[in-house]
Amino acid sequence: MFKLKSILFYFLLLFAVSCSSNKLYGSWEFIDIYDGEISNTDTLKNKTNNSRYGAGVLTFYQDKTFTSMGNSGTYQIENNLLKMKYNDDENVTPMKISGVSKNYLLLFSMTGSPKTWFYKKIKTKYK
Repeated sequence: MFKLKSILFYFLLLFAVSCSSNKLYGSWEFIDIYDGEISNTDTLKNKTNNSRYGAGVLTFYQDKTFTSMGNSGTYQIENNLLKMKYNDDENVTPMKISGVSKNYLLLFSMTGSPKTWFYKKIKTKYK
């Protein structure tokens, strides 16, 4: 019985990790950057992109690659930590996934001054 519980536990853990990474797939519209870490989107849901930082789209693909503003690279997710490596950069950019749902993405920059990047999911229409 103990072995069955262990197998079930690891299956559920793997399922939970894969579900959070599945939510990341797709294109996200950059909305704005906020000071500090934000983990709740309730106050941000009605925001639109009028950021002084400009506009952009961040797209995550299932093959663990991404594109952002004409640049591309690879990414890994480990323990709610998104590690992005741009093709033209030797360094890895670590971002904590502070919140991800089917509509919103909050990434917390842990390098430099602490900031939260807020994105909204871009709805795609399939024909």
